[in-house]
Amino acid sequence: MDINQIRTQIAAAKANVLKGDITNSLKRFIYALHALTQGNAAIPTDIKSLIRDTATEYNSFKQIKDDLGISFNYVAGEEKKLLVACMKAYEHLTKEHVEEENYEDALKRKKNLDAHLIAVKDFLSRNFLEQADAEVEKAMKFYRDEHKIFAYLGELYLQNNYITRAKSFFKKATEAEPNNQDVAKRFIEVNKMQPK
Repeated sequence: MDINQIRTQIAAAKANVLKGDITNSLKRFIYALHALTQGNAAIPTDIKSLIRDTATEYNSFKQIKDDLGISFNYVAGEEKKLLVACMKAYEHLTKEHVEEENYEDALKRKKNLDAHLIAVKDFLSRNFLEQADAEVEKAMKFYRDEHKIFAYLGELYLQNNYITRAKSFFKKATEAEPNNQDVAKRFIEVNKMQPK
């Protein structure tokens, strides 16, 4: 993930938490923090500020702080510590809301997911990248455990020569299915490609 994607993810996380959607906010925030902590590059000041603002919003959710006894206080250079706190909070929230999905709900969710994936394919075939990206965001709301979605999206973006986005999805596919040799091999192939 490049620095602009990280910035976008954290800004989206902040927007989500301001709407009261802490679960999706934490998901984005964790993803961005994880990417930040993988590299050794200095973190830009504006991103540190975004991290601090978002973490401050998390501190306002008293039930999480009280239930888990954690603090989301951010100190520059301690991104990994904040990442661990966020992962703990996210795990707590998602465990609370895990419900057995009945057949009808699963079918409805799968149909919604498929409809958005078809729209992604259509928009990409017409080179409408922004609309395709918007449909990916919508599709992710219906994503649960269909790990092949990431590889599929990677292939779609690759077929349309959006190499950077394809790499991002193949990376997610390998993280979702670390033992899938086909996906790992494809990720290596795509990672060697240069954006045009």
